[in-house]
Formats: sequence, structure tokens, C-alpha cells
Amino acid sequence: MNKKVLFISGLLLLSGCSTFVDNQYKVAPTGKAMTQLEKAKKLPITMDKEIKIAVTAQTQVLDIYSIDSPGVIFDLPMVKNGLAINIEAEVNDSVFVPSAKVINQSGDIRAELDDDGLVYLKPRLADGNRLQGNIKVHPQIGDSSLYLVIFTDKDKLNETVAVSHPAKLDAEGRGNYFPEVGDIQVPRALTGTFSIEATALGAHNNAQPIVLPALSATEGPQQESVSFYHQAIRAAIADNDVDKAMGLLRDAEQLGITDADQVFRDAMKAQLDKK
Repeated sequence: MNKKVLFISGLLLLSGCSTFVDNQYKVAPTGKAMTQLEKAKKLPITMDKEIKIAVTAQTQVLDIYSIDSPGVIFDLPMVKNGLAINIEAEVNDSVFVPSAKVINQSGDIRAELDDDGLVYLKPRLADGNRLQGNIKVHPQIGDSSLYLVIFTDKDKLNETVAVSHPAKLDAEGRGNYFPEVGDIQVPRALTGTFSIEATALGAHNNAQPIVLPALSATEGPQQESVSFYHQAIRAAIADNDVDKAMGLLRDAEQLGITDADQVFRDAMKAQLDKK
């Protein structure tokens, strides 16, 4: 995968160093909390590219949909087979612990990520301590726009995040006995750095994602959609990815594909018969 890292900051100077800022990704200060999604600053997504974000004192503050913190909003493409979004937050002297919501144009929540969905990643190569989480979303009936909102839980700023002690990491890397040292507790903060990368679910590396028009709430499912969900459910179960198959089933039923449940059951039975 061709990865290009774009560093985004609300500041031209960060920690005394000059930082390149791509104008289309710059998060401008607002001066006051944004209370309406349509008026908030939104950033585009570049598919299959890692985008690095610096949340600073100048990043817009959101006061929408039970969110009360600095936040970054991405305008997501309406990809037919859905999106998988990887989020990684850097743990330094403090950490911006990311939460995420995918919201449609009416404010309906399509997917969420909170502390329970995050895992701790130890340092490797050029990467330091990180928190990592994934979020998946499929366009649903009535969706004309989808937005990814990344923020932090302001109510948990008095909590800490445990990371491995450097002495323990060094011993682990050398294959030595782990010293009796405890984890380091890193405070949570309203600022920090995280990265995201969005990919189309089920797409091959060189395949172009299929972008959907707005889904109508009155039209019945097209045969192309019926065939797509039938095949996708069968493929997910054949890959033993039952969670993905159940997500596809829910989406298919919301689109009015009434026989999706039977396709799911038949595929599960066929898979069980193989074992």
C-alpha cells in the first residue's frame, strides 16, 4: 500500500519547529464552540493514505451530539461496500485519547468508537507508544452524507493511560528477564497527535471503490444491491468473519433486502457442514 503521511496542524509553529501545513487540511481556529454540524470545519479524506493530525489549542471545539471537546471532522466518501478506518493516537508526555462517531447529514449515528475499542501498541521502529482503534461503517438508506468526528472524552481528563516502562521494553527486546518495574501512567489531555487511514472494505489494493449516490428512502433495493449483499454475506462467512456478515445483514435488511437473512442462514449452514 502506498502510504503518504500528511501532517496537519492548526499552528504553523509547533514546539519551536516549522511544520508544513497542507492548506486543504488546515484546521482553523473558531474562537468559540461549534454547535451546528453544518457550520463546523470539515476536512476531506484521502483514501488509502495515512493522515496525521495535530490537535492544538487552536483546533475547533465542538459542542454537538454529546461531544464537548476539541474535535476534527472528516467528510467521508459514500463507498458502496463501506469503509474501514484505522485511528492511532501518539502517547507522549500526555495523550489525546480518541473517541469517534460517524454521523449522517441528519445527525444519526452510524458507528462509534470509545475507550473500550482502543488497544495499547508498544513502540516499534519509528513509532512510539500508541493507542489504536478501528471503526467500520456502511452507508444506509437515507444517507446522503457521512461525517467522521474525532474528539476526546472531556469527563475522563483526570484519568491516565498505562504504558510499558522503557526498562521493561528494553529487557523484552533483548530477551532478558523483565525487571520489576511498574507501568508509566500518562495523563489524558485535550491536545495531542493522532493519525487516521480509510480504506474501502473488501477492495483489492488496485481496485477503485464504488461510490454510491444518496440512498433513497422510498425506492426499493436495486438488483445490483441485492446481488452485492448476497455475495458479500456469503464471502464474509466463508472467511469466518461472522461479525462482518452480521453487519452486512443488518445493512441489507435496512435497505429492504428481505431474503438476506435466509442467505445468511444458508451460508452459515454450508460453512458448518464443511467442518
